[in-house]
Amino acid sequence: MEEPGWSADAGGAVYRSRDPVRNLRIRVHIQRVTSTSLLLQQLQQPAAQQGKELISLATFSAHPAASGYRPDDEEEAVIGWQEKLFSQFEVDLYQHESACQTPLDRQYHQEILKLEKSGGRKNYRIFTYTDHDRFTNLEEQCQKVTSSEQEVPSFLAERMANLRRRRQDRRPTEGSVLKSRVITWEPSEEFIKNNHVINTPVQTMYIMGDLGPYGTLGHREYEHVLCTVKVDGNGVITVKPDFTGTKGAYRIELDGEKRELWRYTIENASAQVQQEEEEREQRMFRDLYSRHKEYLNGLVGSDFE
Repeated sequence: MEEPGWSADAGGAVYRSRDPVRNLRIRVHIQRVTSTSLLLQQLQQPAAQQGKELISLATFSAHPAASGYRPDDEEEAVIGWQEKLFSQFEVDLYQHESACQTPLDRQYHQEILKLEKSGGRKNYRIFTYTDHDRFTNLEEQCQKVTSSEQEVPSFLAERMANLRRRRQDRRPTEGSVLKSRVITWEPSEEFIKNNHVINTPVQTMYIMGDLGPYGTLGHREYEHVLCTVKVDGNGVITVKPDFTGTKGAYRIELDGEKRELWRYTIENASAQVQQEEEEREQRMFRDLYSRHKEYLNGLVGSDFE
C-alpha cells in the first residue's frame, strides 16, 4: 500500500493543443527524501494510531545541522520544448574536442565552452535529452514488450522501431494525389513497403534526473527518466507520467545499501492565454469564416438554386 502523499499512478496522459509547441513549458521539482525525515514519519504514524503521547522529536527536524541537508538535495527547473540542459556526464565528455565525432557533438562542444566562460551550467541534477540525442534514438529502438530481462527484440519489432524513427512527413506528397485515386488497384512493392502503416512524425524529449550520491554526479547508472514528452504533427502531446496536479508526488527508490528515496513533481508551467487575447482570436476566426463564406457565395452566384 502506498504511503500518503505519494502518487501510485505513473501512467501517461494525452493532450491536444492548437498552439505552437514552442510555447510548452514544464516545471520539474526534485527532492531527496532524507533518512531522518523518514524516521520521523515512521515514529509519528504508530503513535498517532495508538493514541499515545508523542515524544518531542525536534532533534529529527529537517535542519541543515541535524539532518545533513545540502543544496543539491533539491532542485527545480522550468524546461521548454526541446530545450537542451547538459548533464555532468555530457559536460565531461564534450568539453574535449577529441571526443566529438558528429556535427551535433561539435555543436555541443561549442555550447559547453560558452557555458564554462559564462560561469558554468545552472542545473546540476535535472537535465534533458532532446530528439536528436543518441539516448532518444536508442531508447525508442530498444523498447521491450515484455517484462523479461532475457527478451530479444524480434525482426518485426526492430523494423517497426526503425519505421517510427523516420521523420519525413509525407502529407504534402499524399495531398498531391488526385482524389480519383483513393484506391490503388495495382500497388507496387515499394508502395506497399512505404504505406502499409500510418507513419505520423513524432518528436520526443526526455527530462532526466542524475540521482548520484554527493560528489559523484556524471555516472550513467544514476540517470533516471523523470518525464517523457512526445509531440506529433497533429498537435497531440503525450506526457508520461502525467502532470502531478493533486495526485501527489512521484517517487524513485534507488537500489543499494542506503536505498535512497527521491520525490519529484511535474507541472504545466506554460503561459496561460489572457481572456482578451482569446476573445480577439475568436473574433478573428469568425471574421475569417464570414469572408470565406462570402467568397464561396460569390463564386456560386445568386442565380444558383
